[in-house]
Amino acid sequence: MSYTRKGQGRERKDSDGSSQKFVYDLENSCNSICTNREESLVAAVGRKLFKVLKIFPDQFELVANLRDLPHKQINLNYSSNDVQWNPKDDAQLATAPTNGCVVLWDLNKRSKSKTCHIFENIHQRAVNKLSYHPHEPNILLSGSQDCTMNCLDSRSQTRTAEYKGPDSVRDVKFSPHFAHENYFAAAYENGMVQIWDRRFGESALKQWSFHNGPAYCCDWHPEHEQWIMSAGRDKMVKVCDITQGRVKEVYTVHALFSVARVKWRPFHKFHITSCSHILDNVVAIWDVRRPYIPYCSFAEHSDDVTDFLWLNDNVLLSCSKDKKLIQQIISEAERPADRATPTGLSFKVDGALTHACGDYLIHRNKPSSLAGYGSSRHPMQFRKNEGDPYQQRFLFSRSSLSEYTESDLRENQFVTCAKLYKLDGMSLFELCDHNHKNRLVGLLKKKMRKILPGTLVQYLTSLNMTIK
Repeated sequence: MSYTRKGQGRERKDSDGSSQKFVYDLENSCNSICTNREESLVAAVGRKLFKVLKIFPDQFELVANLRDLPHKQINLNYSSNDVQWNPKDDAQLATAPTNGCVVLWDLNKRSKSKTCHIFENIHQRAVNKLSYHPHEPNILLSGSQDCTMNCLDSRSQTRTAEYKGPDSVRDVKFSPHFAHENYFAAAYENGMVQIWDRRFGESALKQWSFHNGPAYCCDWHPEHEQWIMSAGRDKMVKVCDITQGRVKEVYTVHALFSVARVKWRPFHKFHITSCSHILDNVVAIWDVRRPYIPYCSFAEHSDDVTDFLWLNDNVLLSCSKDKKLIQQIISEAERPADRATPTGLSFKVDGALTHACGDYLIHRNKPSSLAGYGSSRHPMQFRKNEGDPYQQRFLFSRSSLSEYTESDLRENQFVTCAKLYKLDGMSLFELCDHNHKNRLVGLLKKKMRKILPGTLVQYLTSLNMTIK
């Protein structure tokens, strides 16, 4: 059977209802996924996995299981860390096994084994990542744990160049832009990121080290050739501008866990996507202008997410250690910002009270309730744009921070509150009821009404900190 496809890549739309969420059981843990040029096929590889699936609007269908061979023929070449589809030939795949080889596969071969060619003895340790040249489909780049990168020619089946990095190579990526068609980026175990010209293998063109720990991944911006991002164990995603003589850090996103994969969301200049291989089963989409809370997230997997890719700006494929391949739709993603409170309240041990609140909440009240509030010069949060049903854009909001240190709050209420409140000895319902009804809350309410604006009193009431 031939799997060759002709024509340009198609674009799926979620708005017309043709795409939907669905799940496929891969039966084994998956390390990496990749689609062909038309995005009609997806390859999934892992330690005990090598399958090719066809993508339909409502399901995945198995096309080929390349490990479906007699047990004696299965070797380390069938256990891969990464897979890449040739950008021009839908029948050719490249995989990065754990034995230091790079294997080319031909899906059009009539034999049961689809192995086309094996690049042997080019790396001394496992190959971590592969990258095809976007405009020269016979050029393939490999990055290995042995600190080297190799440029391979799949047509002549030879190694054309070797590049030596400062540490183990965790990711390599060719530039998608014609202006930089000979450039590729590499991320290293020591936290460094380098830009190379494949025509000159002596040294890197540029390098920088903005990470406190290993850099696990990197990606070029698909539209803005001056931007490249990297991420690593320090839980930060760095977006850098490389156009100037010195690389400049433009944006920093603070993730909850170490970041193992990052990719730009298509057609959205400021949106990036990330996942972690440890302690996290979420694919998070970030707006780099809001670095502390994701724009939206997918939490459909039950184990760590290992890889993902975009079919278009609305449809995402993800794989995980839970052996599942899931197609997910952006309209069904969770919105963490919707659950975030726009206000904050904190007591010091001596009884001083600090209150932060968005200015747009303050102005809902009467002018008399604005006493004691100052304005901030920096935006605290993003808020919903009611005219944008898909919430693709954010409106900036200003916030105010006030501290109250009047004598009425300095009667050691913190200690009194700690003594009266109970944390155990009852059921959860009884504890909540007791702490809600204790007389101290009523005393605090009476005193704070004299010195706090009406907004704060309403906020305390909404948190069940007051009683009638």
